[in-house]
Amino acid sequence: MTRIISCMLMTLFISQLAIGQKTSKNIEMTWGKEFKESKKTTLIDIVGYDESGIYALKVRMGLFSAGKKYIEHYDNKMNQTTSIELIQNYDDNELYTEFIVQFNKELYLFSSFINKKQKMNYLFVSSINKKTLEPNHDLKKIAELDYKYYSKYNAGGYFYDLSDDSTKLMIYYDLPYKKGLNEKFGFHVFDEDLNLIWKKSLTLPYKEELFAIEKYRVDNNGNTYILGRIYKDIKKEKRKGKPNYKYQVLAYSNEGNTMIEYPIHLPGKFFTDMNIAINKDNDIVCGGFFSEEGTFSIKGCYFLRIDGETKEIKTKSFKDFGLDFLTQNMKERVAKKTKKKAAKGKAVELYEYDLNEFILRSDGGAVLVGEQYYIYTRKTYHTDANGNTTSTTTYYFVHNDIIVININPDGEIEWAEKIAKQQKTTNDFGFYSSYALAVVHDKLYFVFNDNPKNLYYKGPGNPQRFTKGKNSIVMVIEMDNDGNQSRSALYRVNNDAVLTRPQVCEQISKNKMIIFSQKRKHQRFGIVTFKD
Repeated sequence: MTRIISCMLMTLFISQLAIGQKTSKNIEMTWGKEFKESKKTTLIDIVGYDESGIYALKVRMGLFSAGKKYIEHYDNKMNQTTSIELIQNYDDNELYTEFIVQFNKELYLFSSFINKKQKMNYLFVSSINKKTLEPNHDLKKIAELDYKYYSKYNAGGYFYDLSDDSTKLMIYYDLPYKKGLNEKFGFHVFDEDLNLIWKKSLTLPYKEELFAIEKYRVDNNGNTYILGRIYKDIKKEKRKGKPNYKYQVLAYSNEGNTMIEYPIHLPGKFFTDMNIAINKDNDIVCGGFFSEEGTFSIKGCYFLRIDGETKEIKTKSFKDFGLDFLTQNMKERVAKKTKKKAAKGKAVELYEYDLNEFILRSDGGAVLVGEQYYIYTRKTYHTDANGNTTSTTTYYFVHNDIIVININPDGEIEWAEKIAKQQKTTNDFGFYSSYALAVVHDKLYFVFNDNPKNLYYKGPGNPQRFTKGKNSIVMVIEMDNDGNQSRSALYRVNNDAVLTRPQVCEQISKNKMIIFSQKRKHQRFGIVTFKD
């Protein structure tokens, strides 16, 4: 027994030593004090930051309600200074907090009220006093949505986007679905002082049931853009085994009075994922994945630059993923099977990858980042002593490898790299899964929860799976502009330590990222500083 315990202690010591040797000298981690909250309270978003610290929006979920929302301030040492519940009323009606936006160095609270009798959905805005965090007494109604001719159970919704130079704010809303009608939506565009520049309610030239809006953008001049999918006959990804949609960009200028349609399709290529951006020349830049197999797999990546005036494709480039890339990080058995399939001339593609990031580089190039993400379920049946059968459904949330694609200023795809990651959790909506991204000069930093055995992972074969709890680390992948990767540990999760939630971590400056971690009632904020 003593010998076994000694071996276990030695293994633990070696593991800790290995982690200590794999921390980066270019990354500094500073923690705030750990504090306690209700287990039902968690971070929604980092909504702002200035020289005094950060501003966070949290929610405390209720049993039968959408929950209470709080705005909190944390100083530069990541210690809480202020926390208040967000409560606003309009004509004795309590407003629902939609979102908080930092705009022109000010914080604005956007909230809504649904008048069920009149079937109207109103949007309000007020500024927030940064010292007290209380909403100021400048509440005003800025938009309204009439849903009386639509479903009484769906009053529509409000969303927003900021221009790249942060001088324009767009509020976007769409009306609820009603079969047979054309898609309807609206824009409100504001300047940096939150003065209304223009607003417009619009009707798309497509039936509601055959069009799906995916992205909406506002550019530095206050023009707006919609990226959507147009379906044939019925809104399904496939019909008769073949892809059933194509992408379309709609651009609105002249205060919404001028619309230009940009159909985005090329013969022989099926675009499975797409994101758009507007560059400094007002060209529409598109990037994503393409397939020859179907709608849930990808064969390669593409990049398009479309002239904003002529609608001509100025630049187009495609890159097929090579066989080595496709089989990278696969189990050896699966990799061999895949290579045999390719040798027989059969199509080989990657499955269930989503395009998450589309970053325009300052030199005119771009970076695309995708992640393998999917959900599946399994049912387990139980029979009791009386012969009664019940079932339990388990939901599996999978976040695996990351794909990074670099595009040069000429629009050519220079390289595509894959970051090994394996995260599979159950019944938690992937609460601790996925990754956070920081762009620092010409490097990318990916932060995610991982298994400590993957510190020295180089392939082949699968990386070890991340397991929530004490035997995990927060991994940092540093990727340079040639696609080279290096791995290091940000910190190790010990028995009582909080666990990082990558999806709400956020880069707040050129070289700083806010880390939020929690476990049960314990929560903590930290700052990661990238020194190079």
